[in-house]
Amino acid sequence: MKICFEVIGLPPKKDGANSMWRKGSEFERLRNLRIAAAEAMNGRSPATTLVNLHLRLFAAPENGDLDNFLTGICDGLMAAHPRTPVDTAIWSSLPEHAQPNRSICFKDDKLLWKISAERISSNDRHYEVEVEW
Repeated sequence: MKICFEVIGLPPKKDGANSMWRKGSEFERLRNLRIAAAEAMNGRSPATTLVNLHLRLFAAPENGDLDNFLTGICDGLMAAHPRTPVDTAIWSSLPEHAQPNRSICFKDDKLLWKISAERISSNDRHYEVEVEW
């Protein structure tokens, strides 16, 4: 199975000890990622076997480190950790299958077998994700 989706804007980024699920700067990015991924999954269950992920980021280098974006995407496609306090009011507008307590593309990013990423320098910030299992 292979799914592909595009998201306008920058990916969520994980860059510190604090959960990105609790950072105001990442809410919109996480929402956009999760909605696009859930639509691409089209009701399919998350992968439970080995997964390959490819990121194609269209953004200038000053927009952030590629590795932080990769980590944000990988963690954003799983369910938030059950002990992470999630403000349900912020996420209430998401469809049920994109809610933070739901895994979308894979149950756990331990399943990632191969990750590849590339940045195409651009002022038009968006990204494309391919997930295959």
